[in-house]
Amino acid sequence: MITLDHVIENSIKMGKFQYIVLCIISMIDFADGIEKTLIGTLQSILKNQWDLNDLDISLMTSSYFIGIVSGTLLCAFYADHVGRAKTLLYSSLLAFLLLLWHSFAQSFVEILVLRFCFGVIFGTTIPLGHVVISEIVPAKIRGQIMTIVATVFIIGKIYCTGLQMIFLNDFKSGHWRLLLIVNSLPLFLCFVSSILYLKESPRYYFTKFNYDQGFLELEHIGKVNNGTSYQLTDEQKQGILEQQQQINQEQEPIKTVKYLFSRQYINFTIRIWIVFMLTSIIETTLYYLMPFWLGDSQKGFMAQMYMMLAELVAGIAVYFIIDSKKTGGRSKLVMILSVMIFVTSLILIIFQDSFLIYGLTIISFLLKVMFTTEMVIMNENYTTQYRSMGVGMTQTVGKFMGVISPYFIYPMYSEDPYSPFYLYSGCMIVLAVMSATLPFDMTQVELDNIEVYKQKQNKKSLVDSE
Repeated sequence: MITLDHVIENSIKMGKFQYIVLCIISMIDFADGIEKTLIGTLQSILKNQWDLNDLDISLMTSSYFIGIVSGTLLCAFYADHVGRAKTLLYSSLLAFLLLLWHSFAQSFVEILVLRFCFGVIFGTTIPLGHVVISEIVPAKIRGQIMTIVATVFIIGKIYCTGLQMIFLNDFKSGHWRLLLIVNSLPLFLCFVSSILYLKESPRYYFTKFNYDQGFLELEHIGKVNNGTSYQLTDEQKQGILEQQQQINQEQEPIKTVKYLFSRQYINFTIRIWIVFMLTSIIETTLYYLMPFWLGDSQKGFMAQMYMMLAELVAGIAVYFIIDSKKTGGRSKLVMILSVMIFVTSLILIIFQDSFLIYGLTIISFLLKVMFTTEMVIMNENYTTQYRSMGVGMTQTVGKFMGVISPYFIYPMYSEDPYSPFYLYSGCMIVLAVMSATLPFDMTQVELDNIEVYKQKQNKKSLVDSE
């Protein structure tokens, strides 16, 4: 049977169209990398310049993540109604304007409101990039392409760190307003390029039963890639039509969260939610505390740059292993990485200052590999009709940890700067168990293949079945 993935891989192939979309989507992750770097730095500077206390800093942090959680919920339930391309278009423009507004803020209350609003808009945008790109690339390189997007996130962090070295004196003073203005520009570029090039994916139209438009979009991709007119054969159209009709018939007509807890997905959903919650604790607290760890130990921006470069190396490493089954599949890879972070955290607890830079660099490296792998696992395990909801809800529960973690991580740091690593160790033990027991692995498996869908219903391992 001819499937959509078969047509993409063997007829349309990876080409100019996907690379253009990849560049647009990458700008979102580039901006996300900037934002993640700015979180801790902005808090550290404003705490010093505006004389903020720990509660103020916690509120500032949690307001942003409350916005992120709200935004990912909007993405989960409304992105498919409005359209993914339109959502990305409008969100990137609003995010640009809000980040620009940050640079003119004059009070703590104003910055608090802006952090929340920016979080809402940016939270709507972040999950969609991975959804869009995963639906239009060949299955065999899907993990590699999504790894490129994740690597651009790291480049955004390196870019922001470089700008911090230019505009800031240290982690407590400098021209932070000008830094924010310059860092808002990638979002504007994303908006402009979205107007010019971004379109809804064929899979999106197929889930809306708009098969003719889906075929037109496929032919458009083929035309852009081949540089000449491209037309699907009747056999290809019939194969895709039969596949998509089967998928649509198998799934519930009403899109509700209940689907994520249906028989074929409940074990996966619960585990991936826990995995993302635990990963988010490590990721967010690392962003929060990095400037404090480095600032209090008299380390400069170069130390932070080393960690970013380690993450870049991690991104390159993931590119070469993410689509390989030699590691035992992506779930097993996450388990191995969590054990390694657990060991590194224990070493940091024991050796403290003498191992701080090395330990943070290693954790940054491993965390990037792990989070990238988790993102691929999450995006490819939900079918197209529910992918935005599945990704959005998983991101929501994960990002929620960013809302509550400031209220316990800052007191922990104040009591003992190395106590957060006890938390890291505990999280990694649970995460290793959850990742090891994920019910199925989609490494090199076609999206929306009806046979795969039925295997999931029967709770069979897709890796073992091949």
